[in-house]
Amino acid sequence: MDWLDVVRQSSLQQRAVEHQPETPRYSRARTKLRYVAERAVYLGERGNPLHVDSVEIAVWAPPGYGRGPGFFCFFLIYLKEDDPIFSVLFCSYDGIEGSPGFKSLDSARAFAAENGFKEGVTDEDPH
Repeated sequence: MDWLDVVRQSSLQQRAVEHQPETPRYSRARTKLRYVAERAVYLGERGNPLHVDSVEIAVWAPPGYGRGPGFFCFFLIYLKEDDPIFSVLFCSYDGIEGSPGFKSLDSARAFAAENGFKEGVTDEDPH
Protein backbone atom coordinates (compact mmCIF):
# COMPACT_ATOMS: atom_id res chain seq x y z
CA MET A 1 0.00 0.00 0.00
CA ASP A 2 1.19 3.55 -0.68
CA TRP A 3 1.24 4.78 2.93
CA LEU A 4 2.21 8.34 2.08
CA ASP A 5 -0.75 8.53 -0.28
CA VAL A 6 -2.94 7.36 2.61
CA VAL A 7 -1.77 10.38 4.62
CA ARG A 8 -2.25 12.70 1.64
CA GLN A 9 -5.74 11.47 0.87
CA SER A 10 -6.99 11.50 4.45
CA SER A 11 -9.25 14.29 5.59
CA LEU A 12 -8.08 16.84 8.14
CA GLN A 13 -10.21 14.98 10.70
CA GLN A 14 -8.16 11.83 10.04
CA ARG A 15 -4.76 13.50 10.66
CA ALA A 16 -3.23 14.81 13.84
CA VAL A 17 0.02 15.96 15.40
CA GLU A 18 0.62 14.60 18.85
CA HIS A 19 3.57 14.72 21.20
CA GLN A 20 3.86 14.63 24.96
CA PRO A 21 4.92 16.99 26.24
CA GLU A 22 3.69 19.51 23.70
CA THR A 23 6.65 21.61 22.57
CA PRO A 24 7.10 24.53 20.17
CA ARG A 25 8.52 22.09 17.60
CA TYR A 26 5.21 20.20 17.50
CA SER A 27 3.24 23.42 17.29
CA ARG A 28 5.35 24.22 14.21
CA ALA A 29 4.73 20.70 12.89
CA ARG A 30 0.99 21.23 13.29
CA THR A 31 1.15 24.39 11.15
CA LYS A 32 3.26 22.56 8.52
CA LEU A 33 1.17 19.38 8.46
CA ARG A 34 -0.57 20.11 5.17
CA TYR A 35 2.70 21.19 3.52
CA VAL A 36 4.47 18.05 4.73
CA ALA A 37 1.65 15.79 3.55
CA GLU A 38 1.63 17.42 0.10
CA ARG A 39 5.40 17.74 -0.47
CA ALA A 40 6.89 14.82 1.43
CA VAL A 41 8.95 12.02 -0.02
CA TYR A 42 8.44 8.53 1.40
CA LEU A 43 11.59 7.17 3.09
CA GLY A 44 10.44 3.85 4.49
CA GLU A 45 8.19 2.01 6.89
CA ARG A 46 8.38 -0.19 9.94
CA GLY A 47 6.01 -2.00 12.27
CA ASN A 48 5.17 -0.75 15.75
CA PRO A 49 5.12 -3.40 18.51
CA LEU A 50 3.04 -1.15 20.80
CA HIS A 51 0.34 -0.67 18.17
CA VAL A 52 0.10 -3.93 16.27
CA ASP A 53 -2.71 -2.63 14.04
CA SER A 54 -0.57 0.14 12.62
CA VAL A 55 2.40 1.01 10.45
CA GLU A 56 4.95 3.78 10.89
CA ILE A 57 6.35 5.69 7.95
CA ALA A 58 9.23 8.15 7.72
CA VAL A 59 8.98 11.09 5.31
CA TRP A 60 11.00 14.17 4.42
CA ALA A 61 9.74 17.36 2.82
CA PRO A 62 12.12 19.95 1.38
CA PRO A 63 12.41 23.31 3.11
CA GLY A 64 9.56 25.62 2.19
CA TYR A 65 11.83 28.48 1.14
CA GLY A 66 14.41 26.36 -0.67
CA ARG A 67 17.13 26.68 1.97
CA GLY A 68 17.89 25.26 5.38
CA PRO A 69 16.79 21.90 6.71
CA GLY A 70 13.64 20.25 5.47
CA PHE A 71 10.92 18.63 7.56
CA PHE A 72 11.64 15.08 8.67
CA CYS A 73 8.64 13.32 10.22
CA PHE A 74 7.33 9.96 11.36
CA PHE A 75 3.65 9.16 10.95
CA LEU A 76 1.84 6.37 12.77
CA ILE A 77 -1.02 5.10 10.61
CA TYR A 78 -3.70 3.21 12.52
CA LEU A 79 -5.47 0.37 10.75
CA LYS A 80 -8.78 -1.37 11.28
CA GLU A 81 -9.05 -4.69 9.46
CA ASP A 82 -6.09 -3.61 7.28
CA ASP A 83 -7.81 -0.34 6.27
CA PRO A 84 -6.17 2.93 7.33
CA ILE A 85 -8.40 4.99 9.62
CA PHE A 86 -6.21 7.68 11.21
CA SER A 87 -2.65 9.03 11.01
CA VAL A 88 -0.63 10.81 13.67
CA LEU A 89 2.54 12.78 13.08
CA PHE A 90 4.41 11.90 16.27
CA CYS A 91 8.01 12.77 15.45
CA SER A 92 9.14 15.96 13.76
CA TYR A 93 12.66 17.24 13.16
CA ASP A 94 13.19 20.64 11.59
CA GLY A 95 16.74 21.50 12.68
CA ILE A 96 15.51 24.05 15.24
CA GLU A 97 16.03 23.96 19.02
CA GLY A 98 18.62 21.21 18.82
CA SER A 99 16.56 18.77 16.75
CA PRO A 100 18.33 17.05 13.87
CA GLY A 101 18.14 18.89 10.58
CA PHE A 102 18.36 17.28 7.17
CA LYS A 103 19.16 19.50 4.19
CA SER A 104 19.05 16.71 1.64
CA LEU A 105 16.90 13.74 0.77
CA ASP A 106 19.95 11.47 0.99
CA SER A 107 20.77 12.50 4.58
CA ALA A 108 17.10 12.08 5.60
CA ARG A 109 16.98 8.67 3.91
CA ALA A 110 20.14 7.55 5.75
CA PHE A 111 18.71 8.66 9.13
CA ALA A 112 15.46 6.80 8.44
CA ALA A 113 17.38 3.63 7.57
CA GLU A 114 19.47 3.98 10.78
CA ASN A 115 16.17 4.01 12.69
CA GLY A 116 14.81 0.82 11.16
CA PHE A 117 12.71 2.20 8.32
CA LYS A 118 12.85 0.14 5.14
CA GLU A 119 11.50 1.03 1.76
CA GLY A 120 8.61 -1.18 0.74
CA VAL A 121 7.20 -3.86 2.98
CA THR A 122 8.90 -4.32 6.34
CA ASP A 123 10.27 -7.67 7.44
CA GLU A 124 7.83 -7.59 10.32
CA ASP A 125 4.13 -7.84 9.64
CA PRO A 126 2.74 -4.62 11.20
CA HIS A 127 -0.63 -6.33 11.86
